[in-house]
Amino acid sequence: MKEHYISVIISTYKCEKPAYLDRALKSIWDDQKRKPDEIVLVEDGPLTKELYDVIETWEKKLGSKLAVIEKPVNGGLAAALNDAIGAAHGDLVARMDSDDISLPDRFLLQEQYMDEHPEVDILGGSIREFNDEGTLSAIQRYPATMQEVLCTMYKASPLAHPTVMYRSSFFEAGYRYSSKYHICEDVTMWYDAAAGGRVINSLQDVLLEFRRNPSVLQRRSREKAWSEFLAYNDGISRLYGRFSYKYIYSFMRMCFRLMPASLVSFIYDSKLRRIFARHG
Repeated sequence: MKEHYISVIISTYKCEKPAYLDRALKSIWDDQKRKPDEIVLVEDGPLTKELYDVIETWEKKLGSKLAVIEKPVNGGLAAALNDAIGAAHGDLVARMDSDDISLPDRFLLQEQYMDEHPEVDILGGSIREFNDEGTLSAIQRYPATMQEVLCTMYKASPLAHPTVMYRSSFFEAGYRYSSKYHICEDVTMWYDAAAGGRVINSLQDVLLEFRRNPSVLQRRSREKAWSEFLAYNDGISRLYGRFSYKYIYSFMRMCFRLMPASLVSFIYDSKLRRIFARHG
């Protein structure tokens, strides 16, 4: 197998819980069978003392393996990730969220797949959703091939964002996260990639534990509704044309996001989720 250099990009901001960030970093370093070659962590604006303490501990532990980018003002996730991409040295660049948990064979499996499939630009994986109460354990899988992606991405996101691994050549071609649609930098990136003829695949192996607590779900549902509607409509127009029945799905997603929080939670935890929405 070709020897690769893996960079992990991660961003945190003042509202994150220190214990979550510490667990996330542990999962992408201590727990991994194939450790990354570097971690690029963006401090997106001033943080709390507790978060700084966690980061300082990891700086002492990892030394030059951890690069920290300090931003004086919170500029949002898209800008933070673009800064991390610019600082990453890897030919493979993996994404991670500061409150999720990567499973021990994540980077090993993704590196092997990318080595065996040189045509793939972006590789995701399956997730297991969990909550702090221990009452949730749900597996979500995503389209395995580009053909499946094109057949379904107008309905829902074709990738679990925190699981993705990119080739650096993708970014060298000029692709970056866009802040055009608030909180939809991931969906916009997938449509940009697909419209540009880039190849997206996902492993069916569970690579990451995705933290889903009610307060996060409710907040994201409200904030995402309109911007997600616009992002999907823009993507559908570019990929499938201006006159397509597929726009009905973006309308359904917006309606779903605007439902009462209790109903949103019920649908997420039921089989109805396949009709209304999937994690994205």
